[in-house]
Amino acid sequence: MNQVIIIGAGPSGSYLAYLLASSGIDVLVLEKERFPRYKPCGGGITPKVVNLLDFDLSPVIEDTIQKVIFSYRLTRPIEFTAPKPLAYMVARERFDALLAVRAKEAGAKILEGIRVQRVEVTGSKVSVYADGSQWQGDILVGADGANSLVARSLGLGRRRKLSASLETEIPAAPEKLEQYRSAIKIEYGLVPYGYAWVFPKADHLSAGVWTNAPRPKKLRLQLEYYIQSEGLNSLEARVKTRGWLIPVNPQPDDLHGSRTLLLGDAAGLADAFTGEGIYPAVYSARLAAEIISGQISRPDPDLRGYTALVQEKIGPDLAGSFRLTRWIPPISGLIHRVLHRHQDLIEDFMEVAGGNLSYSSFLQYFRSRLKESLHFRR
Repeated sequence: MNQVIIIGAGPSGSYLAYLLASSGIDVLVLEKERFPRYKPCGGGITPKVVNLLDFDLSPVIEDTIQKVIFSYRLTRPIEFTAPKPLAYMVARERFDALLAVRAKEAGAKILEGIRVQRVEVTGSKVSVYADGSQWQGDILVGADGANSLVARSLGLGRRRKLSASLETEIPAAPEKLEQYRSAIKIEYGLVPYGYAWVFPKADHLSAGVWTNAPRPKKLRLQLEYYIQSEGLNSLEARVKTRGWLIPVNPQPDDLHGSRTLLLGDAAGLADAFTGEGIYPAVYSARLAAEIISGQISRPDPDLRGYTALVQEKIGPDLAGSFRLTRWIPPISGLIHRVLHRHQDLIEDFMEVAGGNLSYSSFLQYFRSRLKESLHFRR
């Protein structure tokens, strides 16, 4: 009998295991893959992730970003250079493996290669079934991603909406990599209701497209076109091209049940405007640890406080990012012109990404600048 069973050893599951085990709670994590496992992802983590995690990430950081280049339909690029890091580039297989190692060092037990088939919650325990084996515990945590078995089995996270992403890794010669070093490129207008990117890694480039359009189409063609526009089509054959779904939930109100709760992508906590999911994943793990630690010794743990905390701490930015997805894409050309005139807006958005400014404050300021520009054009 385990006190807590976590399904999934991604950033949210491993970080929760680390926090709980560090406080003396018995934790079992079941992960379907074996580390290090490949994870399709742009691999950009924001400063607020680094600030939240209380251990050194430098062994897995492959580049530090201080410049971002925005373009609209491949025209009129805007360069913004910051005096401090805007993001850090990681390979998810190494980043996730580091978190899993920290969880193990804290005392958590992680079983790899375990594909869970069924979960049950009764009045006094939770049960997990996989590969002919069964585990029982007091609390069950779903940290099993966008297609969460825990969420589907227990009827949680029903408001989640899915966005789509496609990413490829491009091997590049050192001189080509140097052209992208310490900078990321963001192209909008090319992908409806989304953007394309190029991120630098240690020995390759990550290029991808993301959209939250209700019915995404032609992502592969859009990705190929963008890669060619960057002059990358003549490089060596791309070694990995993978797609994945990113769930967003602007109104998270059913993230817990009797003896169970959801984290990260399983809860739909990704940023609806950028698709960034690592920060809400690890932040939700911290909130979950707070609630579980206070309830684990009770014969009938009450996990309602977790959903309330997510609504209080993460909910406003989830709602704010979702609002941006409704009104910015149709006028993205106008907004690009506004950014040319008011590059301080880029700095403000980077403060949002860094966790130093709320979406609501940013939206207020953005609207005022937009009105100024419209008045100026008249």
